[in-house]
Amino acid sequence: MNSTTGVRHALATVLTALATASVALVAAPAMAGTTTPDGPDYQAPTVGECRTTDLAGAYKPSDTSAPTDCAAPHTLRVIAVGHLPDGVAWSKEAAVEKAAAKICQPAENEALGRSYPVRDMSAYAYFWFQPTKDQRSHGARWIRCDLGLWGGAKILPLPTDETPALQQPPLPDKVARCLTPRTLSPTTCARKHAFRATGTFTVKSSTFPGSNKLNTAAARKCAARVSSDRYHWTYRLQPGWNAGDHVVVCYSKTKS
Repeated sequence: MNSTTGVRHALATVLTALATASVALVAAPAMAGTTTPDGPDYQAPTVGECRTTDLAGAYKPSDTSAPTDCAAPHTLRVIAVGHLPDGVAWSKEAAVEKAAAKICQPAENEALGRSYPVRDMSAYAYFWFQPTKDQRSHGARWIRCDLGLWGGAKILPLPTDETPALQQPPLPDKVARCLTPRTLSPTTCARKHAFRATGTFTVKSSTFPGSNKLNTAAARKCAARVSSDRYHWTYRLQPGWNAGDHVVVCYSKTKS
């Protein structure tokens, strides 16, 4: 069985019986009371801001929630703010996703630390957000990258804001990546799950090989990296792949 992991407006993970699509999010903060001048940084967020956005809010193209005190429980933390390249229109979804991956993937790598295989076996993910229509009308061209933690049908409170957020493996269940029983959505292994990430392998290809080749490789190589007859796998789709993550994650069936 197979799954695939990619990037779109929400680090939402869209999984079917055979496929997982991990997507990135888009959003913008409501900066009420600020008087920033028109231009690319109009009402831009600030790295280090925290929010308590829920999963439904994270799926929206723009996040208008106000920052919250990082000392209180929070689900998202801004880890990078970049800009849409000149000449790229917001309506060009593929180009915007590519730009977001180039900004957010390195920021997530730094925030989590460790290697791609270790990071990809965690339930952490980045979410990206774009300015609102009103902010874009003032010239805003920023992209906001947030760190979040998958919990199936919700985003969980971040367990730490320290860098690196991940310890050396084996990762504890509170951050280790599992898949939920019905939807195969990513979640921490401390929550109810049906599959657990038990191994990885890296594909040596600078360009995206395509789903057929990756699925063929995963079906062959994951068998030695799982402990069950039934298993799944995930990998980044083209934007995340081009940003540097060439890891395939293999999941064993569990009874937890």
